[in-house]
Amino acid sequence: MKLKLFVLLGLIVSLSACAGKSDSLGLVDNEQTKTYAEAYAPARTALMEGNIAVLLEKIDRQYVTEDGDKMSRDDIIDELVKKNSELSIIERGLLMLNSGNFEKALLYFDAAEIKMEQTEAESGMYKFGSTVAKGGIASLLGAEEINDYAMRGYEKVMLYNYKALCYMLLGDRKAYNVTRRAIDKQQEEWEKFKELLAKFEEKKAEQTDETKNIASQIDVDTRDDEIKKKAALVPNAYVNPFGDYMNALLMELDSLDDKSIRDNSVIAYKKVLENNKDCTTATAAIKEVRKGLPRGKKLVHILLADGFSPERKESTQGFQIDQLKAVVNFATATPIPSNVLGARVSYAGTKQNFSSLSKMESIILRDDQDRLPFRTAMVTLALLRSGAASAFLGDLGVGLVAKMQRPDTRSWLTLPNKVIVARLYVPNATKQLTIETFDANKQTMAKTSVAIADKGPTVVYAVSYDKQLSAFANKNSWIINK
Repeated sequence: MKLKLFVLLGLIVSLSACAGKSDSLGLVDNEQTKTYAEAYAPARTALMEGNIAVLLEKIDRQYVTEDGDKMSRDDIIDELVKKNSELSIIERGLLMLNSGNFEKALLYFDAAEIKMEQTEAESGMYKFGSTVAKGGIASLLGAEEINDYAMRGYEKVMLYNYKALCYMLLGDRKAYNVTRRAIDKQQEEWEKFKELLAKFEEKKAEQTDETKNIASQIDVDTRDDEIKKKAALVPNAYVNPFGDYMNALLMELDSLDDKSIRDNSVIAYKKVLENNKDCTTATAAIKEVRKGLPRGKKLVHILLADGFSPERKESTQGFQIDQLKAVVNFATATPIPSNVLGARVSYAGTKQNFSSLSKMESIILRDDQDRLPFRTAMVTLALLRSGAASAFLGDLGVGLVAKMQRPDTRSWLTLPNKVIVARLYVPNATKQLTIETFDANKQTMAKTSVAIADKGPTVVYAVSYDKQLSAFANKNSWIINK
């Protein structure tokens, strides 16, 4: 009996010790002993307080040679790809972008794309040795965070969207190809997820009658009505119109030089409305793009990312089916409220409200909802597993198995709660715009000004965290007003 107990305790310790090392952000000490959200906490605090510079400097210091020299761009990318997960890389990339460092953000997104492509290429290959052993034990005991983090489809799509935005803010036409990859990736990930669900249903049909009976008695949906309502705002997690908007925007920019492209831009704006009928900015664009740029005006697009996406928080629930008992730890996407209801942009006494583009919170909550069948399967396995542990060590075995569970709390935490947009024509003499956010009472929460390009169109990227608001814009463009 003591030997059996020792073996189980040893498994607990070994599994806990090797969790999440490749997801390190380097922001806290003893990071391997913390959940991903705990390790990320300093970044959220810094963003909320408007004090991100110190934290980013700490990240930069990780890429200096032993002699104190700054590593080259290629060497930094190599180092990132070798030692870090996609998740920790994209997290740093978006932190850099949200501080206005477009080139540094692009470096991280380039590295993340390389890492993601490597992971996807290897995903169908059989992995030998400790990786298989560790992954098998993790699945058996419910210690999900030991496995490499599998990026969700919406995260992969947003990687491309943000990379395209970096190019756009740098005035680089490479944004085009990356935007197309984002749109293609979204469709590809949707097809993969539908295939995964179909295979899951096939496996369910092959289950024993006992397993089916247990699964039919389990209710794993712990969400409240408010979360269910938010998840219902989108039909699935693959309806993010961000990429379609970027595509429409880019074609609109090119149509300033070539009016034959205007119809293509209109088609893309219509696609945005198919995925988000609340995007009145797209509605206005459809009416205006075909008319061309008004004389004496220049075009400005503003994309504002507000707040934080839901955090996967751990919760515990007990189940009992007949003689089988289990205590299961879940990771549930939990919203992080934003006090920002909306935003407006103003210049020379003229004001215009932003409209909805990407309901990131709803997309993430919907992703969790659509994966509830997998949670049911996990609980069914946990009940069967606990039954075996109970026979092995009695009630003590049930408790030990519960402690071994480490539900996957990881996700791209810097993603916003929502993305809202504004599109406007301003007189050529306009040098800057003022952006302000407001709360449910229409009271101003934060205000900032941003300089726009002297010539040609301007794309502005703004970031909001309650009373913190910053905005950045391209200084030049491949399109110049004629």
